[in-house]
Amino acid sequence: MEMLPPLSRTTFRSPSERLLHGKIPAHALDGDGPQAWAELDTSVFWSTVDRYEGWRCSGKVRVGPHWFEDREIADWGTAPHWHDGHGVTWAATPPAAPELALCLCHADPRVREAALGRAAGRPEVLELVLIRCADTEEPVRERARAVLAAELGAADAGLVRALVPLALLLSPRRHGAWAWELCLVRLGSPPAGLILGLTDAPDPGTRFGAVRAALAHGLLPADRVAELTEDPEPRIRGAALRSGLPAAERTAGLVLSGPTPEDRRAALGMALEAGSLTTERLLEVAAASRDRVVRARCEEAARAALKTRTAPLPGPLLDFLLSQGRASLRATAVRALRRAGRAGEAAAHLSDPAARVREAARGELRAAGQDPLAHYRTLCADSPAPGAVFGLAEAGDASDLPLLRLLARAPDGRVRAAAVSGLRRHGATTPEELLPYLADPHPPAARAARSLVVPYAQTRPESWLLELFAPGRPEPVRVTALALLELRPPMVRRRIARSLTSHRDTAVRRWARKLLQQRPRWDEETGRHAAWAFADGTGRALDEVLDTEDPSSWSALDLGVRSAAPLGPEAVGSLTATALCHWDGRIRERAVAEATGTPELLPLVVLRCADWTLQVREAARHVVTQALRDSGEDTLRALTPMVLHLAKRRQGRWAVGAFEAALREPRHAAVRAELCSHRDLRTRRTAVRITLEAAGAFTAPALARRAAGEPDAVLRHLWTQAALAAMAARGPEGSAVDALLASRTGSVRAAGVTSLRAAGRAGEAPRYLADPSAAVRACARWLLRQHGAEARAAYLRMCADSPAPGAVLGLAECGEPSDAAVLTGLLGHRDGPVRAAAVAGLRLLGGPGPGTEVLTALLDDPSAAVLREVTRSLRPVAGRLPAGPLVARTVRDRPAHVRAAALRLLAAQAADEGLPALTAALDDPLPELRRIALDLLRRWDWQASAGRGTFERAELRAFYKQYYFELDWKEMRRTRLIW
Repeated sequence: MEMLPPLSRTTFRSPSERLLHGKIPAHALDGDGPQAWAELDTSVFWSTVDRYEGWRCSGKVRVGPHWFEDREIADWGTAPHWHDGHGVTWAATPPAAPELALCLCHADPRVREAALGRAAGRPEVLELVLIRCADTEEPVRERARAVLAAELGAADAGLVRALVPLALLLSPRRHGAWAWELCLVRLGSPPAGLILGLTDAPDPGTRFGAVRAALAHGLLPADRVAELTEDPEPRIRGAALRSGLPAAERTAGLVLSGPTPEDRRAALGMALEAGSLTTERLLEVAAASRDRVVRARCEEAARAALKTRTAPLPGPLLDFLLSQGRASLRATAVRALRRAGRAGEAAAHLSDPAARVREAARGELRAAGQDPLAHYRTLCADSPAPGAVFGLAEAGDASDLPLLRLLARAPDGRVRAAAVSGLRRHGATTPEELLPYLADPHPPAARAARSLVVPYAQTRPESWLLELFAPGRPEPVRVTALALLELRPPMVRRRIARSLTSHRDTAVRRWARKLLQQRPRWDEETGRHAAWAFADGTGRALDEVLDTEDPSSWSALDLGVRSAAPLGPEAVGSLTATALCHWDGRIRERAVAEATGTPELLPLVVLRCADWTLQVREAARHVVTQALRDSGEDTLRALTPMVLHLAKRRQGRWAVGAFEAALREPRHAAVRAELCSHRDLRTRRTAVRITLEAAGAFTAPALARRAAGEPDAVLRHLWTQAALAAMAARGPEGSAVDALLASRTGSVRAAGVTSLRAAGRAGEAPRYLADPSAAVRACARWLLRQHGAEARAAYLRMCADSPAPGAVLGLAECGEPSDAAVLTGLLGHRDGPVRAAAVAGLRLLGGPGPGTEVLTALLDDPSAAVLREVTRSLRPVAGRLPAGPLVARTVRDRPAHVRAAALRLLAAQAADEGLPALTAALDDPLPELRRIALDLLRRWDWQASAGRGTFERAELRAFYKQYYFELDWKEMRRTRLIW
């Protein structure tokens, strides 16, 4: 073990690391109370557990701006440990106090037990011996108790009293009461003054142990126990309540006013056990409490009390309960009406919106000798309410179906919704009969009908679902159809969505396209599920379990079958599709021959073209070659994405070469043109590359239109270069130049501006001087220079007349330092983008120095774009800005973009004044601001803040923990601050 001279306490090491570096236990603590000894024990345990458990863990520790291996800070490989041949590897015998303390807290119970053999007569570790008396290992625990009993046997009362706080702290532990009982035996009587003094200790654990002891020995008066029911520590509040000393009125009051749910529920339990809550009080609490559990228990207790109660409930209480919003309370009140002599009022609650209240009313009417069904029929015939219709469906029979069908066409939408639900309750509807109700103009009625159709989602055929999208169907029917589609398997949804991508309804079309854009994640596990679903004997088609147009789904099926085949080779190997993926090469080879002439299995045959077995590979390649020869267009159209998906496999280049050669053939030009618009990016890039190899495949205007509309950057560049090459070879064409200039991409527009000179349209260059793209502006200025014109004068005119953001930036790009005055004048422009461009332009020109009042005045600008540019300009000199105004801008009543800019500038300052604002932003309701604050705190120099001493250690540690627990577990393992 590493032994160093004793040092004073340092805030940059944990208690365990101080012991490892040779400090005596009293100097290794983080404080002076009993909790410090418990924290020392925990710190050493977690520092030594790696070696004891056999883990090989290493981490990074950040000290200032640098990262170090944690072993460079504290090498726990030098700490004592257990050796099977020699026992504990002591550095010296007898061990020094730091080494003995390390071993008493060690994660290995053998080391702890051996250290206890050397702890006799060592008062500097007596507190750790007491902690070991509550050890989880029985041999360690028994030995520690023997040592402590011997030490305290001859000790004076002063030493025992010094150990009382630690004994009280440990007493709530599972095995911790023994040490406290030993202290009581040695002292002869409870130290009342000491215990009562510890009930006000700042440490919650010590205070809890003292309160338990004081309650056990009757040292606390009732008024003090009543005060403890409001203690900040939940365990102390619970102990005070369970003592039974607080007055019954106070306990009953805590049922409603307790600060936490646990307190309210504990108070309710004590009150129910003592019987201090009357039935009326229970019902009042059930109506007023905000705690769901308290309400339920009070209602349950009140119902039990009402069963044995002979006296009726007071009339005002009954009226109060009948007006409550919760149905359970109304039902309880309805059941109490007959006992209160108000049975005639039960009929008024037959139409209640809640089913349990209606049921209670029916029960009371039957007990009074009346038929509730007759009441329901009368109510529904005269002026039906939704509750009455629901009640008719609940209490009626088949003879009431004509009345329900009549009510399903009532003027009131709520009545129609209730009637439709009643028809479904009696099973008197079919999906076809429910379809007209789906178009009900009243949303609740339409929702009720929709909920009735949902059970048919899995049983009706796909043709019935597609029929719901027919052009004549109203919009609510189509909405229901979309809801039903969501209940079908994913592959069925995707198959139906492909037929709805051109639907005339925008919502349906958007849903279908969005679903098809979501590529499912295919891996071995999903492939295994697909394999079992396909081979479960139900005869499911491949497109029901796979997305047959996604190449990765075939690869996933291949992996899934191979991992599932050893578990059930008979089931998996009995189908040709799964046999093509079997782990046995002979089965795969036979399956390739069986798949000949089956187009839906050709993707798996292509997969076998890259097989690791030569015989399987050659058989599959023969089948693919024959398919290319017999039906080349269909094969290329269906299998090219799968072939390119396998291109990076070791044996995958053969299929790529065969298909590229086929695509180059002139007879497949139509397929090649079709693949240039394929949804698969790799297929589209390959087809475009092969197409552009042939000279004259497209005209220059066609190439330009392709470049302008292409979403992929790589293909956009290919189409643009091809269009420029075509115009260079065959002469510029105006339509091609116009197509390039109309693109939404700056690089394509820049190519169009460059081609203006060859097209004889150089006079149009000034139109593009204020383009949003810097590349387009640069090309326009080049074109002007070729004709001897100067762009700066044009920019000055634009900025003087009606400035655009592009014109302001263009002036900064080609202007002179004297133009900074023009840009400064635009900082007050009414248009936010113009102000943002002026700030960016000043930064390019080096105009008014960053940090001046000209820019700081814009920190409250209403435009987020302006704030972004101001932040970029002020960040290099953020240290010269006053921190107070920036902190004031981070409060939550400021706009989000103002707060984000202030946070970034505070982080750029790296001053401790901004740290509270940054950590407070971690709890901001806006996710974007939380992300910004976390990114900024990742780059914060915490070690420098600790060294400057601006904050107290506990305060800085609280800030750091707030940041630390926002990290994911990988970052947590790499991040630790040495205090």
